[in-house]
Amino acid sequence: MFKGLNLRDFCAGLLIFSLSPFFSVLAEGQVENDDEGRSFAVFSLNNAFPELSKSKVRMIYKGKVKRINKTNIKLVDLTEDNDDKANFYQRLLGKSLPQMNGYRASLAFSGKGNLPVTISNNDIASILAWLAENPNGIAYSSIKSLPEDVNVLFVLDPEE
Repeated sequence: MFKGLNLRDFCAGLLIFSLSPFFSVLAEGQVENDDEGRSFAVFSLNNAFPELSKSKVRMIYKGKVKRINKTNIKLVDLTEDNDDKANFYQRLLGKSLPQMNGYRASLAFSGKGNLPVTISNNDIASILAWLAENPNGIAYSSIKSLPEDVNVLFVLDPEE
């Protein structure tokens, strides 16, 4: 019936066929997120923190930078079900949430990373309350939801 088709080729074809709907849904979802065109701000309530470059922010969110100006920093993160979180990490680091979770799990296991604290409520008031309790805290949010009195460290524009 399948003359000339070996088991390896058959399994590879079956795998591609079975994952095709999954990849097309991801692709459609990604286009939708990119269409939102949101700018994100990385910010703090600590006015001693300077403006940061994109490469420095990338290193912070990869867990490779633990200090700014010799001050230990803490990161706050949104919950998994928040679209802003997925969009932020995709645009800043080029990683999906499952990729980030795997990356951070390896950092936690090795003890080498600065892992963010996830707050239970994604609204800006909860983020600001957490930052008020953690003076060396850094957060990110959609720029349109930020109050004027925060120290904006970096802006991730939609075209980045």
